[in-house]
Formats: sequence, structure tokens, C-alpha cells
Amino acid sequence: MEHLDLYEIIGVSKDATDAEIKKNYRKLAKEFHPDKNPDAGDKFKEISFAYEVLSDPEKRKIYDRYGIKGLQEGADGFSEGNEFFSQWFPFTSMGGGHGRDARGKGAQIVIKLEVTLEEIYNGNVSKTVEYKRTSFCSQCGGDGGPKEAQEKCSHCNGMGRKASYAFMGLTAVETICSACHGHGNIIPEDLRCTSCQGKGLVEENVKREIVIERGAPNMLKIPFFSEGNQGLQGFRGDMVVVLIQAEHPTFERRNNDLLMRNININITQALCGFVHCFKHLDGRNICISTNPGEVIRHGEFKVVPVEGMPLRNNPFDRGDLIVQFSIQFPENHFATPEQLAQLETLLPPREPFVMPPEAEEVQLVEFQPRDEHDTRGAHGGMDDDEEYEGGPHFERVQCQTA
Repeated sequence: MEHLDLYEIIGVSKDATDAEIKKNYRKLAKEFHPDKNPDAGDKFKEISFAYEVLSDPEKRKIYDRYGIKGLQEGADGFSEGNEFFSQWFPFTSMGGGHGRDARGKGAQIVIKLEVTLEEIYNGNVSKTVEYKRTSFCSQCGGDGGPKEAQEKCSHCNGMGRKASYAFMGLTAVETICSACHGHGNIIPEDLRCTSCQGKGLVEENVKREIVIERGAPNMLKIPFFSEGNQGLQGFRGDMVVVLIQAEHPTFERRNNDLLMRNININITQALCGFVHCFKHLDGRNICISTNPGEVIRHGEFKVVPVEGMPLRNNPFDRGDLIVQFSIQFPENHFATPEQLAQLETLLPPREPFVMPPEAEEVQLVEFQPRDEHDTRGAHGGMDDDEEYEGGPHFERVQCQTA
């Protein structure tokens, strides 16, 4: 497995750009997706794994330098090496005791929890997550049936694991034996526990209270150790809650700053001053204003200091609030010629202009958006390929030889 060529799997060279990798991945993913090609599940996983590595600059750098083994062992400070690998190879023997954990430790559970910007801004909000996990069967104590009825599994020779080529198809990996479910022993069907059907594990529903930390970043992982699935030999996996920040109709978060786009004001307000009020994420009414003569330009940004997001490690300090303005101009003919003349005396003078001799003066009209079938335009409705391949403006000429 450590000799796996991820570039070859995606079908690109080692100096391929991110765009080339993404383009080839999409093409292959469509071709080998299980919904379209049910027999290509392993190939699809292989492609997905390769793209997961090559699309991430940090993982790609480590892979280029150290190969698969570097990802596995967490080279160059890649601290999530084993965790990342276990997402793709949950039963692979990695050395250093990881193979034993694959048999004894239960699988990690990851739960995505959507939170609002208000909840993150104010913090100290409790939310409940519900999930399912495996636990030892209370009826048989996790043995699957009477201990005296256990027999050595012939499929794995009592190891609970066996070599498999199901994933990646290049090098053998160790997977849990499907016959004994990793126990190493099997119990005759008529003596198996009726509660867990001899597996030793049952599924249970669990509720967990999650407290949202003030200023928590988007995609924050909150680990709960030993609250995931139960392993076969007494070790319970972890449960991880990932905070997903929901979109907000007014504010856009930029790390510790907040951005308010398109504060609409008219040209009078832009030139003569305005006041704009809004409700902040903590319920306060905030009013921003400018002084008469302080000109606001279309698309301009202004900053309200210390009205952004609370800092996670210092919730009493906050980022800034950034405001972007959109200037609304009046409709045509909003004033009489006399009023326009008076307005012009107040505005900056026009730039001097002299009409060039023999210049042709044309008229500006409103622009109407065109669809692809419109025959107006620079090419008269033709595609570029048609023009250069002999459209109506060109005649094809055959070469003559003497």
C-alpha cells in the first residue's frame, strides 16, 4: 500500500495544478460512482482517497515528500495522520499497536451540529444531540452466548481478523472477520443470544448536551472521549461533534470580523449624511451615521471597531464590523433642467471637452440582456468555432495543385 501512486489513480502528473486534479477527479467520480456503476465501489473509494490527499495542500506536500507512509505516521507535523488514515482504512494494521486497536476499539462517531451565528456570538448555549451507538449486550455480557458454547472460528483461525484485498486491490490489509465479527470464536446458531444474534453488541440511542462556546470557529471539532461505539474487547471509541455555522441573512463572518454587505443608501444620503440602524446578534439596536459632506462611494467599506465576533480565547475582546455600501441613484428625469443647472453649481465641475473634428455622434440606449439564440452582437449570432470553420461570411476554397 505504501507504494500506491495517487497521481496515477487520478490520472494526472505530479506537477498537475489543483484545477487539473479537480477536473480529472470529477470525471472519474462520475464514471465510477456506485449509483452509476454498482460494481466499482472499491475503485470509487480509491479515487476519493487519492483526491482527499491531493486536493489538500498540506497532505499533498507530505505525500510528495514521504509517500503514503508519511501520511500514516504524521510526518512534518501532520498530527492527524492516524486519525485521517483510519477514516479510509478503519481495519488496516498500521503497526505500533494500531492493528490491535482496530479490533478492540470501537469506531469513532462524528455528528454535524448546525448552530446559528447568534448562538456563537452570545455563547453559553446548550443544545442536545441524539445519536446511535453500539454497546455490549446486557443479556449476554458481550459474549454473544454461553462461553462454554464458544468454538474457534475456522474462517480466521481464532484471530478475529484476516487478510483482505477488498480495498485498494494492491496490498493485503487486515479486516475484521465477518464470520465471527472479530471475536475469534463463534457460537452455534441455536445457542446464540437472542438479543444481539450472537454479535455481542447492540445498538442504543444516546442524548448528549453540547455547550456552544462563545466565539467558537466554524467547523470546530468538540471531542467526547469514549462516548462512541463500543469495541469488541472493552474499548469504546470517541464521539466528535463538528459545529457547522449556518448562513445569516444580515451578517457574513470573516474569522473574528463581521461583514454587512449592501447597506443601501441613496445619493443624497451618500453626499449629505445618513443614519442607518440595525439589530446586532445580541439584540442591541446599533445605529451608524456619517456627517454631512462626508462622501460615501458606491461599494466602499467602512469599519465599526470592536463590533465583530468575540474572540474564542478572549471573549471580552471582539473583532470589527465591516460595512459595505451600495449607492442607489435616482430614476431618469428626476429633476427639471433648471434644477439640474442649480445642482451642477454645487457639484465638482465637469472635465473640459472638445468634440473631435468629423466625429460621428451616436446615441446611448438601455441595454437589454440577450440569450444565446439572439442574432444581434459582434458575430451575428454565430459561435466562434462556426466563424473560423467556414460560416456564412467565408467560402471554403479547395487547394489546387499544378
